[in-house]
Amino acid sequence: MSAGALVVNADDLGISKGATLGVVRAHREGIVTSASLAATTPYYEHALENCVRACPELGIGLHFTLTSGRPLSPASRVPLLVDRRGFFRWRFLPLLAAVAAGAPRGLLGQIELELEAQLERLSRDGVRPDHIDGERHVHLIPGIFDLVAAAARRRDIPFLRLGRDIGPRHARGAERLRLTLGGGSTKSWLLSRLADLDRPRLPGGIRYAEHVASYLYTGRLDLLLPALLKSAPPDDTLEIMVHPGVPEESRNADLGNPELERYLSSEDRRRELEACVAARGRTDGWRLATFGQLARERLRDP
Repeated sequence: MSAGALVVNADDLGISKGATLGVVRAHREGIVTSASLAATTPYYEHALENCVRACPELGIGLHFTLTSGRPLSPASRVPLLVDRRGFFRWRFLPLLAAVAAGAPRGLLGQIELELEAQLERLSRDGVRPDHIDGERHVHLIPGIFDLVAAAARRRDIPFLRLGRDIGPRHARGAERLRLTLGGGSTKSWLLSRLADLDRPRLPGGIRYAEHVASYLYTGRLDLLLPALLKSAPPDDTLEIMVHPGVPEESRNADLGNPELERYLSSEDRRRELEACVAARGRTDGWRLATFGQLARERLRDP
């Protein structure tokens, strides 16, 4: 893969109107080249019309979702995934614990059913994803990862998110302490460890950006982005994970997940949006790309 390739991927496309509007502006006015589309919320069609079809140069992947909105599968077929109101019942840590403990009988089968339903929705709407990642990183959970990797191979989706977090190497002093106290260091360690466990089981033909930024700085990439872009590009590929948004357009989002609803309406989303816009023209030495472009280059020059 070419040295210095940089994929700036906006998560949460379609999670809310505010998230989608943030992705559109961060792409048109900033450095976002790629986005991960959630298919399980009432705002999916808004994202399809106002972003996916309106921004043809934006790379699109599946933001595989098990913790926000409602499953696309009939609730009667995925009873282990839903609460009494029909929303997804799981959060990341309980889901990780359940799968690690052997999972309730049938849970992984229902997750696979829902994964296929989400991929099929994108396919029916003419979206050919060039990557898969997970909302709240659920795709990294061993067991779930194997389902995602197998689906990617079946559907010829070339990239998954499995990179090593480079955020910790940039954290300094008081900033490192604040991130640690806020749980960022624990999150970074856990997700990086899960990615390490998953990589040896990656099927042939499926690839990943070797580095990701950043689990440590999730929600505050504005603090890290200037330093990253000033640093020397690595010899391989970096995926920068951003969460731009327009908070006031997300305040009425009903996703069955109060924690995510608060995050969508926080000013952190606007800070990341403005950081993406401010970074335009400051990517000297980097080559902005989508996962699809990198996959096509590999086919031309194996």
